[in-house]
Amino acid sequence: MSSWGKFAAVTLGALFAIGINGQKASAKKTPQKVDPITETYSNMTSAKMLTPTQLKPNNTTTFDIILKPRNEGQMYSDALAVNTPGNSQFKHYITQDGIRDKYGQPTSVTNDWKTYLKKHHLTANAFKSGLVMTVKGKIKDIDKTFKVNINKATYHSNPLQFGKHAPKIPGRLSDTVYTVIGMTDHNKKYFYPDSNMQFDVKNPAANLSADTKGDSGYYEAGGTSRFVNRYNLDKLYQQGATGKGQTVGLITFGGVRRSDVLHFWKHENASTASSRFTVKNVQGDIFNKDFLSPADDEATMDVEYAGSVAPQADVRMYESKNPLPNLQNITNAFSTAYQEAKVSSLSLSWGTGSDEYYNLLINRGVMDPHYVNLFNLLFAQGALQGISTFAASGDTGAPMYSMRGISGNRVLLDRKTDVADPINTNPFITSVGGTTLPFTHKLGSGATISASKERAWGSDYYWDVLQNNPEMLNSTPGLLMILGAGGGGGFSHLYSTPTYQQGVKGVNTFAARTYLSNLNQPIFGQTLITGTDYGRNYPDVAANADPTTGYNVYMKSKHGNGWQENGGTSIVGPQIAGATAVINSLSGRQPMGFWNPQIYQLAQTSDSPFTPMNSTTDNSNMYYTGQPNTIYNQATGLGTINFDKLAKAYK
Repeated sequence: MSSWGKFAAVTLGALFAIGINGQKASAKKTPQKVDPITETYSNMTSAKMLTPTQLKPNNTTTFDIILKPRNEGQMYSDALAVNTPGNSQFKHYITQDGIRDKYGQPTSVTNDWKTYLKKHHLTANAFKSGLVMTVKGKIKDIDKTFKVNINKATYHSNPLQFGKHAPKIPGRLSDTVYTVIGMTDHNKKYFYPDSNMQFDVKNPAANLSADTKGDSGYYEAGGTSRFVNRYNLDKLYQQGATGKGQTVGLITFGGVRRSDVLHFWKHENASTASSRFTVKNVQGDIFNKDFLSPADDEATMDVEYAGSVAPQADVRMYESKNPLPNLQNITNAFSTAYQEAKVSSLSLSWGTGSDEYYNLLINRGVMDPHYVNLFNLLFAQGALQGISTFAASGDTGAPMYSMRGISGNRVLLDRKTDVADPINTNPFITSVGGTTLPFTHKLGSGATISASKERAWGSDYYWDVLQNNPEMLNSTPGLLMILGAGGGGGFSHLYSTPTYQQGVKGVNTFAARTYLSNLNQPIFGQTLITGTDYGRNYPDVAANADPTTGYNVYMKSKHGNGWQENGGTSIVGPQIAGATAVINSLSGRQPMGFWNPQIYQLAQTSDSPFTPMNSTTDNSNMYYTGQPNTIYNQATGLGTINFDKLAKAYK
């Protein structure tokens, strides 16, 4: 879920776009001969802190004012009610204007704010929800208005105070503020881990020796049909459903080249009408302009597959020109998509880091301590509007890379199963995990790796080979990076267990094995452990994501003849968003809306459209396995989807 084709050391299935960071930053350095084993382990344990560029008085920047919601608890209850069959509010979706009327601040408040800020030479715009306002202006005017040095701004108990003294803003306005985001992003205490630790999944054999490289280079990637045929979406095509009349939305933090997209769509027999693909630029800050990419790998993959799975649907990309997305970027991108209300489904392949990273920034005074509530306010809007929102669950398996502390200008890295990304685990988002399709491959040494059936995405299918060839890791340390990849999943303690998950067999219980050390060294013969946990269980559903059984993506602008193999949970989200558009295009259908309240009901029926993966062997995301006779498992959620059955059963 990070930058396309890369799994960054500090992310969530890719949700920290550090892959871009490490790639470009390293290009500026003078190459030095370093022992590859030493370098690999060093990159697994620490990363340099990347801090923002300081701003000058006449520079322009932006920040967001989050306004206090009215009836906040009712807002969350209603967001579930309109998506729950049997509830009197079921399918009674509301518009952004309706959200303002019931939960947001009235136009009189936002207009008052606009007038006040204009007098101070700042420009403000309010989203229709009455919950978010974007503010833009010169640093000198922001500093004067808020009595702050924005390059040193930190959070205080007063939501409008970022320096030693609180600004003198009229009480009628200050009383309406819930929090402010983006104001502290320029402080040097705000940082990103500049990690060179990347998991290059476009072709795992590229970094391996001839002994471990297969006869044909590696595995044969597929195209759109690999997803469509496997999960019975083709049967909906046969009924004339192609996504026509629907729009799939994609939140991205990089650009694409239209020529690449149209070439791919033509190859996949999808419509190449020029009007299909549109881009909406999202207002927000850029952490570092050096990392901007007009042709981003992740964004390109998302657009290509969303538009090929739904071959007649429109695709609208909401682009924030910041490859290292922050809280403000995420808020503005989703707020823009929800306000436009053009999309029936929406997918995100990026994230902003784990809760541990957020807590480090909170302790440094540069992260909003209300971020969990902010995400609830944000994503509940999509659920209220009947928009299906999806997010990739992660690509580093259950033991996520995270941060355990700071030493000087270095971030100390670790792998943990008890941290989670607050975005892809939010209870108002459908979290999509990863699987591996059946395959057999003979390595150059004569050994074979394989999966006999579709299983959770995890690289423990290498274990027999590695146990019999212990020298392999020393001779090819790059393999250690590959072994850490897998579908994100587990428990998020940021949120309580949602009502739709409560009582579902397998939720809040687990089976697991410790497959990896903190340095990705394989651990063999570990016994199965079982137990209980709490919080938001994720992912919700899963589909093929393993690069070993992955997909072809076209980028002529970057990759030789243009074709590149790839995988990751970040390719699952756009495809499921596309499949949602296909179902929505069936005759007489209402929008599917937020999936979760309904799919957990359907998963408990006798003819469930989901296939759970319950095996405790050969079925892990590098920690969690399946649980026999359950409906839910933390490695793959409810399991894989039969879209033909889902379309028939979904109300």
